[in-house]
Amino acid sequence: MANEVAVRHPISHPIIRTVVARQTVMVCVLAVLAYLVVWWATTEDEEPKQATQAFLTDYSKAEKGSCVRFDGPGENDLGLTVIDCAQHKAALKVGTVLTDTSGKCPRGDYKVLRDTRHNAALCLLPNATEGDCFELDTDDLQRSVVSKFDCAAPRANVQVVGITAESCPEEAELGVPYAEMTLCLRRVR
Repeated sequence: MANEVAVRHPISHPIIRTVVARQTVMVCVLAVLAYLVVWWATTEDEEPKQATQAFLTDYSKAEKGSCVRFDGPGENDLGLTVIDCAQHKAALKVGTVLTDTSGKCPRGDYKVLRDTRHNAALCLLPNATEGDCFELDTDDLQRSVVSKFDCAAPRANVQVVGITAESCPEEAELGVPYAEMTLCLRRVR
C-alpha cells in the first residue's frame, strides 16, 4: 500500500516511510510497557508491606510471638513495626510483654525495650531457626543491635546450630538461655 502511494506521489515516499517507522516504534514501545505492567502486577514482593505490618507505639499492645523491627535509623526511635516472622529481616521476636516498665523478664538474656508512656516493656529474643546467622554481641545482648544476615555476609558473627529445651549440642560454642528454650550458637567470624 505504501509503495502504491509512493509511486503515484514520489515526493511523499520519504514522508510515508517516516510515518510507518514511527508507528512501528510506537507499537514496540507500547508492547514493552504492557509487558512491564503485567509483570509488575503479577510479581509478588519479597516482603509484603501492608498486609502483615503494623506500626506499634504502645508496647502493651504487642503480642507474644510476634516479630518486630525498629523504625528509623536506630533502636532508640519511638515505635516498632510488627512484621511477619517469615520475612528474611525479621530478627527480633516478642518473648514476653511486661505490664510494668520496672518488671523483669523471665529467665534469659533478653533485649528489653521500655515504654514509659504506656507503662509497658518488651522482652525481645532473636527470631531464630537452626541455620540462621546473626550479627549480635553475645557478651551484651541488651546493648547489641540484633540483625539477621545471610551466613556469607561479613557482618554475620554467629550461627544458630540448635534450639533446645535442654543442653546444646557439641558444635555449639555458647548457649543463650530463654524462658522456653536455649539458643545454641557457634561463631562464624
